[in-house]
Amino acid sequence: MSFLGIPGDSFKTAWLRFLVGASLPVVVLAGAYVFLPFYRRTKTTSAFEYLENRFGPSTRLYGAFAFLISQLVRIAMILYLLSLVLHELTDMPLWLCIVVSGVFVSFYTVAGGIEAVVWTDVIQTVVLSVGGVLCMMKVIALLPGGLSEVLSMGAADGKFQFAELMPDGTLRNTSWGVSLSEKTALMVLFVGLTHFMAEYACNQNVVQRYCASASAREARKAMVICCVASLVIWTFFRFLGTSLYVFFQHFPNTDTDAMLTGARKAEQVLPYFVLHYLPAGVSGLVLAAVLAAATSSLLIRARLCVLVLE
Repeated sequence: MSFLGIPGDSFKTAWLRFLVGASLPVVVLAGAYVFLPFYRRTKTTSAFEYLENRFGPSTRLYGAFAFLISQLVRIAMILYLLSLVLHELTDMPLWLCIVVSGVFVSFYTVAGGIEAVVWTDVIQTVVLSVGGVLCMMKVIALLPGGLSEVLSMGAADGKFQFAELMPDGTLRNTSWGVSLSEKTALMVLFVGLTHFMAEYACNQNVVQRYCASASAREARKAMVICCVASLVIWTFFRFLGTSLYVFFQHFPNTDTDAMLTGARKAEQVLPYFVLHYLPAGVSGLVLAAVLAAATSSLLIRARLCVLVLE
């Protein structure tokens, strides 16, 4: 999602949704000194176990059901992004790419287990990070004016603003006011705060890591590393999306124009750039890492759903 969704969003719109992740440090602080000590002190292995002890089995059932629905939605999003990459590579119909991806991930989940998740995550993290840097270097090398052109043209077109894309294709800078009827920067920040607070308070994906850590100190260390790495990665790939916008303003074509107008999915812009502008060996390696990242993410969430059902 970071490799495809974030660049696609900043390519088509601006940096408004960056504010969703900007609230993460506050949430990590709360998680490290409120939620983490609570789960370790009570020796609770899941948020749903606590719900049953505190409120009864019906509340546990409701919480587990809500968690399963949220994970199924997330699995669908990741599977869809994975299918966009396969569609870009093979030109197969999108529905067929979804079916093929789903079947492959199901087999991968059964055959590989948690060891496959660990090693796949290690490899794809390194390759995706290197791949993103290579894409950025290629953009700067090919773009007249290089990095300074990205900064100047991006600023001139409002691509670095906390702006909302309007129906007519223009960007409208959002206010910092409080509103329940329109999108504002403050409300987007609040959405991120509530989202991550729910993740670090009761999402089983996080709670099981609280419980599995060797100590509270090690868990806090992992949370800080995750927070810093996430902010760096999100910022870099959002900047890469803005850079691709500037690049394709200088080198326009019908495909990327369609991504800007919405005729094609904006999430396809980075795979498009990788396929058409990186050397064949490098592009294959990067796209393989994208597939590995997607399958490992799907595998983790599929196993979580199985554990909750059990």
